[in-house]
Amino acid sequence: MKSRSVFLCLFVLFLMLQPAQADELEHIMKSIKAGDIFELNEYLSTPEMRGRLAGTEEYNKAAQWAKAKFKEWGLAPVYDDFLQPFELSYNETHDSAFSLILPAIGQEGKPENLEMEMYKDYCPTLYSGFGEVEEEVVFLGFGITASELDWDDYKDRDVKGKVVAIVDGMPQVEDKDFSKYYPRPYKLQNAKEHEAGGLIIINRAVISGYGTYQEELPMVMVSNNVAETLFKHKGFDIHSIRALLRDGNPLRFATGVRAKIKVTGVHHPNAFTSNVVGIIEGSDPTLKEEYIIFGGHLDGVGPWPRLHSAASDNASGSAVVMKLAHAFSQLKSRPKRSIVFALFGGEELGLLGSRYMAANLPDFPSKPVLMLNHDMNGVGRGLRIAGGKTYPEFYEILTKVNEKYSINDSINASEISQRFGNSDYAPFVENGIPAYSTWVTGGGGYGVHTEEDTIYVITPKIMEDIVRLFFMAGYLFADK
Repeated sequence: MKSRSVFLCLFVLFLMLQPAQADELEHIMKSIKAGDIFELNEYLSTPEMRGRLAGTEEYNKAAQWAKAKFKEWGLAPVYDDFLQPFELSYNETHDSAFSLILPAIGQEGKPENLEMEMYKDYCPTLYSGFGEVEEEVVFLGFGITASELDWDDYKDRDVKGKVVAIVDGMPQVEDKDFSKYYPRPYKLQNAKEHEAGGLIIINRAVISGYGTYQEELPMVMVSNNVAETLFKHKGFDIHSIRALLRDGNPLRFATGVRAKIKVTGVHHPNAFTSNVVGIIEGSDPTLKEEYIIFGGHLDGVGPWPRLHSAASDNASGSAVVMKLAHAFSQLKSRPKRSIVFALFGGEELGLLGSRYMAANLPDFPSKPVLMLNHDMNGVGRGLRIAGGKTYPEFYEILTKVNEKYSINDSINASEISQRFGNSDYAPFVENGIPAYSTWVTGGGGYGVHTEEDTIYVITPKIMEDIVRLFFMAGYLFADK
C-alpha cells in the first residue's frame, strides 16, 4: 500500500506540472551530458590544484573558482558572500618511514627488520604528529577508556613512550552505547593523554582518514596484512581479533614486536578555509522559506608526501553538485522551495566544513527539509543511496524517476547512521535534519587517498546518471 501511494503521489506530482514546465524539465535533464561534468571534475583534479587540501592556497583557488561559477550561473549567496570562512589546522607532511622489528626465533635466531612500503603497507596520517620513535608495540583493542561502560583498553598498562596499536571501530554490545567513543579524534587524544610515543591504527584499507593533530605523536595507518605480521607471534589473526572486540571481549597484550615510525613535516595551526555556498530561491512566497541542500566536499588529501589528485574523492562529488546548480539555474519555472548548493572544506580533516555549516545554518525560519550529500560519485556503474531506507519519501521519488526515464539499472538503498558517520551528511543528521549520501558502486575503490586517484579512473557516464536523477527527483521533491 505504501509503495502504491508513493507511486500515485509521484504521478500526481507530474500531473500538477504545467505542460511547458514538464517539457522544460525534460529538456534540461536531457541536456545534462557526461562530458560537461567531466570537465568540472578534470579542472579540480589538475596537478596545479595539488589535491586541494583545506587550508592551502590550492584549495582556496578551487573555492574561488567554484564561487565564480555559482555567480556566473546566477545563484545568490546564502551568507554575506558565497564563501563561508572558518578556521582550521592542517599538516604539511614531508616524509615518512615505518618498519617492524620481529623478535628472534630460537637461540641462534636474529631479529628480522621489515621495511614497510608507503601506500601498500601503511600511510602517514593527515593529522600525525611529527617525530621519530622506535619502541615495543602494545596492542590495546579499540583504544577506548569508558569507565561508565566498564571498558578500559588502557587499564593496568603503562604505555609511556611505547607504540600503541589500535583497531578502528567500537564494541557492539547490547544495552551499551559506545558511539561517542567511536570517532578517531577521541582515540588519538586518549593515546596522547596516556603518553604513548607512537600510534598504529589498523584499518581494512591503507587510507589516510580524518583525525586531529597530536603534537609529537607520530602515527601511521596500516593494512590488515601488516596487522597479521604484528600479531602472528602471539597466535592471533586480525579477523578473530576484530570479532572478539566487536562482541564485547576486551583484548590487550604486548606483541613482542618493535616498531619504528618516522614522520616529518610542518603543522599549520591557524589556517583559514571556506565552504562555497549558493542558493536558488524558491518560487512560492511561503514555501521558499523551506529548502533542501545539495552538498559534497571540495577538499582532498593534498600533495604530501605524494600528490593525490583526489579525482574520485571528491572532485567527482563536487562536479555533480556544481552541475546540479547549473541545471537548476537554467529553469524558468523554479520549484516552490529553495535549493542550496554547498561545497564543503575540511571533510578529510574531520567533517569540519559541514559541521560548521550545520552549526551555522542559513537564516531561514526552519531547518533544511532534506540534505543530499554526494561523495565519491565518479568511479563505477551503480548507486548506493544511504538514507533511502531511513527516510524513504525522497528515495521513492528517485526510483520512480529512474523507472520513468531508464537512467541507471543498479540503484540500491541502505540505512544511514543515526549516531556517527564518515561523510558530510553526518553533522546534519546529528542536527535532526534528514539526510542522504550517494556513493557509486562497482568501482573497486581505485586508490582512494593515494596517488592513483586521478582523472584517468573516472567513469563520466555515472556522473551523468546521478545529475539527471537528482535534478528530476530534487525538483519534484522541492516543488511538492
